[in-house]
Amino acid sequence: MREYIVQTWESGNRRAYQYLGLFSFLVVIYAIYLATHLRLIHAGAETDSFWGTLAKLCLISALPFAALAYSDETWCSNDAAPVCVAAWVAVCVGLSFQCKVCALGVATVFFPFVVSALLAHGFGTLCRFAKDRIHSL
Repeated sequence: MREYIVQTWESGNRRAYQYLGLFSFLVVIYAIYLATHLRLIHAGAETDSFWGTLAKLCLISALPFAALAYSDETWCSNDAAPVCVAAWVAVCVGLSFQCKVCALGVATVFFPFVVSALLAHGFGTLCRFAKDRIHSL
């Protein structure tokens, strides 16, 4: 089994595994975020603790983007965008069974995750460029 996974990873199918892994990770992070956000809205609670939670979740969700940009030269932000949107839509559909979610409201709270993903991707690319530059000297 291990040999099959390694052989598949080294073949052209590793992109599918990257998509699946990123999608699964983002679904969990986005679900935590939206559940917390909706709970605070419905409870009418203070949003001070929300901003700390948002910052932590944005940082955590950005880590795979930096790792993929650093480790895979062919990975680009165009690869990540469909996975992010698919994960966001999956979580919104899942949570819409519990609460009637406004589409515009859900779209606006997705913005911090897009920004953090772009920044992390740029950071990972910059680190890979610096590593390649150092190795070429």
